[in-house]
Amino acid sequence: MKKTFETLYTVRLLKNRVSTTQNKIDERVDELTKRLLNLQARGENYLAKRYAEEVAKLKNLSRRLEVLSLVIEKIDVALQYAIVYKEFANLSRELKELFNDISKLPETKIPELNLLFAELLENAKELSGTMERNGTFSLEYSPVSNSEVSKILEEAKVILKQKLEPVNDTI
Repeated sequence: MKKTFETLYTVRLLKNRVSTTQNKIDERVDELTKRLLNLQARGENYLAKRYAEEVAKLKNLSRRLEVLSLVIEKIDVALQYAIVYKEFANLSRELKELFNDISKLPETKIPELNLLFAELLENAKELSGTMERNGTFSLEYSPVSNSEVSKILEEAKVILKQKLEPVNDTI
């Protein structure tokens, strides 16, 4: 239970950091867009084109962070549900798998987010290890059919696969 609360705290910190980073990127997009319009007005098309490329990259990153924020929100909800209903057996394994998938994303390399992603992955491993030692977690993966935690985390996995896996070279 203690490790689950620690993981929930880290997830909430990460959610705040992702939001803050996304806001910074959006502010930068606004700044660059103003410069782009000024350059176009002065007829400096080459520089305007370079600014437009940078704006496009930043907007793409902002969209990806928004989707990642949704995945993190679903993880938060799953953790809250598990705490309230004391349904930890499936949670630890699914979180470990989900965090392993998330750690492969380029967004996890952003300096403001990197340490929190690493901490989340470590928490998931420790949570999984705790469940194995206590004997309440089996190595066989058979989720309970009516488990809300499993449903919520499955939605997060689908979002992760659909929206974030095709990584562009522009990032």
